Amino acid sequence: MIGFSSRRAVLAALLASAAVAADADAQAFTLAGGARLYDGDDGESATMAALRTEFPIGTGALIEFASSIAEVPDESRSGVRSVFEAQVQIPIRLGDVLTPYVGAGAGIGHVNAGSGDLDEGWQGVLSGGAGVRVALAEQLGVVIDARVRGLAGGFSGSHTDVTVGLRYQLNRPDRPRFRGAPRRPAP
Repeated sequence: MIGFSSRRAVLAALLASAAVAADADAQAFTLAGGARLYDGDDGESATMAALRTEFPIGTGALIEFASSIAEVPDESRSGVRSVFEAQVQIPIRLGDVLTPYVGAGAGIGHVNAGSGDLDEGWQGVLSGGAGVRVALAEQLGVVIDARVRGLAGGFSGSHTDVTVGLRYQLNRPDRPRFRGAPRRPAP
């Protein structure tokens, strides 16, 4: 299990990333939970949680900064516990409610000391993902997401995160609205 001081450090990093995002004119926040599915024949998985923050770039893309944490189910197994990453995403407009997207990113991940072939400590991580944002109201929505990650250099130590999250769209009248949020009816 993650030690008490490691949990405090990850929690502090999650809160700090949210505070920085609030000051940097973020477009939306997502709090997600789900499962981290580890590579291998044993089919091990763990409960995980993530905090994600979106920023628009250009007119057709966004960059998402994400941090996530999961327990490694077996202490003798090498696995990625914590991930901090940035992912560029391309939304595919399908109307006012559904917005599927694809993305690719990079970051760092903390690997636990197990009996596997991975070194303990922080290592580079590459990711690819896809998902859909479902708008429920003007500022509230749901995000269903899957991401495959592996350690840079051979994509070893791979895992897949499958999550469902609650997304809060910040009300920014000085910017175009997020494509996918239902429009307010005209008065």
